[in-house]
Amino acid sequence: MRTLSKSAVTMSLILATAGAGVASADDAAAPAAAKPAVPALSDILTAANLTATGYVDGTYSYFSASPPGGGSTDTNAFALNQASLSIAYAPAAGFGALVNAVAGTEAFNGGYGPGYGPTPAGTSSFNLLQAYVQYISGKTTAYVGKFVTLAGAEVAAPTGDTNVTRSLLFFYNEPVTHVGARVAYAASDKVTITLGANNGWNNDGSVTKGGKTAELGLSLTPNKIFSLAAAGYYGDYDVGGGVYGNRGLVDVVGTWTASSALTVIVNADYDSQDHYAGAGTGTATWYGVAGYLNYAINDSWRVSGRGEYLDDKDSYATAIPTATLGKETTVGEGTVTFGYAPAKNFELRLEGRYDSYKPKGVGATNVTQGWVQALFKF
Repeated sequence: MRTLSKSAVTMSLILATAGAGVASADDAAAPAAAKPAVPALSDILTAANLTATGYVDGTYSYFSASPPGGGSTDTNAFALNQASLSIAYAPAAGFGALVNAVAGTEAFNGGYGPGYGPTPAGTSSFNLLQAYVQYISGKTTAYVGKFVTLAGAEVAAPTGDTNVTRSLLFFYNEPVTHVGARVAYAASDKVTITLGANNGWNNDGSVTKGGKTAELGLSLTPNKIFSLAAAGYYGDYDVGGGVYGNRGLVDVVGTWTASSALTVIVNADYDSQDHYAGAGTGTATWYGVAGYLNYAINDSWRVSGRGEYLDDKDSYATAIPTATLGKETTVGEGTVTFGYAPAKNFELRLEGRYDSYKPKGVGATNVTQGWVQALFKF
């Protein structure tokens, strides 16, 4: 009996051990508990009604300027034009806000155009292109802070333009930013009216003691093929030497989407500035027109052309050379740009441009430019 009992105990131990082994094998074969999924940053931002976007714009450029009576001056340079990040809280109604910071050689008030602006401008240049609070109620949106202008066919961000360089009108005729208050009313899905008051052109602080610039905008989109936008500005402007005068601008932009591949745009501006030559003296006027054509060759390639004419009646806007102030200067400009986009968020651009400045009574100054631009957006 003792032998039988011992055998039974032994068998029990063997079975228990085998069972334990099977359990261990089953445990090993069972999949590990899934780790909690980590939400993507885009999902977190979307859930919070936040958006984060940006771009990086780098160029290589070549300039050749041929002034009258002298040899040509040639320069070439690499540049980090703009590195931008925008963060926006944009609910469908109520309060929201946007902050758009830019660093690079174009990042300064009144700049944002390759080849224009202070010299030298380095990659350490920093500017708040936009920073405002908005409030949406029904068809009305109100803005307070710093925002881009209503005028012009071109914009400060290169992602919104089809050429590398900016137009003559962008630099000589139109503001880039304003600081103030603006109200936009969508009368319908085809008509929007905008009213505002600000500190002037490209100026973060007050121009005069209480002096302000008024803005009026009208946007018409009767159909998917054609749209028309008009903007007007009038108010105090610092002409230098402690003198302030009224500056006015009337701007009109027409866009014709001829097909899914072809877009044609025409932009016309008329500007005036009183007291341009000092206290109580003179009103300068200048006007210009620019035409644009953008054609998508295929999904990756496109070609864009721009032609312009600027008539600076008093050489106030261009001031080339300064000795011609009070006389007429005309400027013609032509640009051709090829764009190659191997991916949706990247484009490589190759551009050639020619400008001819013709001050009355002085020989013409001709400028030839070549550009290569790499533009990445996210």
